[in-house]
Amino acid sequence: MESISWMSVLFYCLFGTFVYYQQLQVRDFQGASKVFELILSISAFAGMITGLVYLIYYGWAVVWWAPIVIFIIGLLFMLVGVVIEQLLGKFTLSFSGFIGWPVCAYFMFHYVPKVA
Repeated sequence: MESISWMSVLFYCLFGTFVYYQQLQVRDFQGASKVFELILSISAFAGMITGLVYLIYYGWAVVWWAPIVIFIIGLLFMLVGVVIEQLLGKFTLSFSGFIGWPVCAYFMFHYVPKVA
C-alpha cells in the first residue's frame, strides 16, 4: 500500500464530495437563473472529467491498481459526506464546490507519488 498517497486520497475524497453535490444540485435545479444553471453544469462536468483524468493519471504514473482502491475509498467516503451534508446543507456544499473542488484537485494531483 506504499503506492497510495493518503494525502492525495483525502483530497480526492473531498473533491468527489464537492463534485457530487454540484451534480446533485444540477439534477434537482429549480432556480430561475438559466445562467447559474449553465455555470453549475459546466463546473460539475469539468469536475467529473478532472476526477476521471486524475484516476487515469494515477494509474499511469504510479501503479495500475491504485485508482481502483482510490475510487472505492472515495465511494466509502460518501458516508462521511452525508454527515457533512447534515451539518452544512446540500446548497452550501454545492456552492462552495466552485472553490472547493479546484483547490482539492490541485492538491490531489500535487500529492501523487513521484515514481522513478
